[in-house]
Amino acid sequence: MKAFRFLRPRTLAEASEALRREPGAVPKAGGVDLLDRWKERVEEPEVVVGLCDVTDGAALRLEEDGALVLGALATLADLAGSDLVRRFLPALARAADQAASPQIRHRATLGGNLAQATRCGYWRLRSFPCLLRGASRCPVREPGGVQETAGIFANDPCASAHPSSVAPVLGALGAEILVGGGPEGGRGLAFEALWRAPEPGRSDVLALEPGELIRAVRIPPSAHPVRVGHAEVRQRAAFDWPLVTAAVGLTLDADRIREARVWLGSVAPTPHRARAAEAALTGRRLAEVRATFDGRAAAEGATPLPGTAYKAGLVAVAARRALADALERS
Repeated sequence: MKAFRFLRPRTLAEASEALRREPGAVPKAGGVDLLDRWKERVEEPEVVVGLCDVTDGAALRLEEDGALVLGALATLADLAGSDLVRRFLPALARAADQAASPQIRHRATLGGNLAQATRCGYWRLRSFPCLLRGASRCPVREPGGVQETAGIFANDPCASAHPSSVAPVLGALGAEILVGGGPEGGRGLAFEALWRAPEPGRSDVLALEPGELIRAVRIPPSAHPVRVGHAEVRQRAAFDWPLVTAAVGLTLDADRIREARVWLGSVAPTPHRARAAEAALTGRRLAEVRATFDGRAAAEGATPLPGTAYKAGLVAVAARRALADALERS
C-alpha cells in the first residue's frame, strides 16, 4: 500500500474543511471497502481524512415532526440493533443485519455502504483494463468477458453493479440524503441524486462537490401507513454480496396502494428504481397484488448481457419476495 498522510478531525465540519483544504483527499470511516482498493493500488490517495474520531456523525434520532435521521457514521450493527430502527424501520434493520459478516457490520458505516464502489473484478485489479480507469471500452461487455455479476440496467458503457445492501430499502422508504460541507455548507439531496452515472476515466460514484460528505439519511414522516419489504438473492446465505436486491415500499389508503416505490440493487452502476413495477402496483388493492404480482415488471427495461440473462429472472423473484415481506411483516 502506498504511504499517505492521515488527518484525524473531531467533527464533521472539521472533516469537510480538511477535504476542501487538501485536493484529492479521501474520507475514511470504517474503511472496509477502501482498504481493499488501496492494497490492490486501484486507488492511491496522498491524504486520508479519518472519521473514526468524529463525535457528531453517528446519532440515530426521531425528530419532532416524526422524521427519522440516521447518522452516516452509524455502523450497520448500530442500525440492526437499534430499538428505534427496529420499531419504525424494521426492513432497514433486517437489511443491515444480513449484510456481510458480524465483524464487518461492526465497522462498516451507513455512509460507507452507500458510497462503496462496484465489486467488478476488472475495476478492482489493476492488471485488467477498465473503462473507469481510462480504458477505451468496458471489458465486461467484450466477447469472453466475465459477466455473471454485472449489471443489467443502464449497463452501457459500463456494466458495473452497485453492491449496497441498504440503498434499495432507503429508496423504498423515500429517504433524503443530508450532505454536509462543500461550498453551500450543507444541503439535502433527493435519494437518486447521490450517485452519478459512470464516466470513462472516472472511478468515483458519488455526485458530491469537493469537501462534501454524507452527513445523514433522513426518512420523512408519512401521514399514511407505509409498509416496506426487502429481499436478497445470493449464491450463499452468509458473508456474500447479493446477486440481486429488491425493496418495495407501499403507502396505503385503507387496503389500496396509494403509492409504490420499488428499488433494486446489484443490477446497475447505481441503485435502480423500477418504475414499471411501481406502476403495476399503484392504485391496486392489497388482496389483488398479493394474488397476481409476479415481479416481472421489475425487470422491464433490462438489457442483460449473455452472462447476465439469468438476472432478469432473479429480479422478478426478489421483487415478488420483497412485496410479500412488505405485506406480511412490515
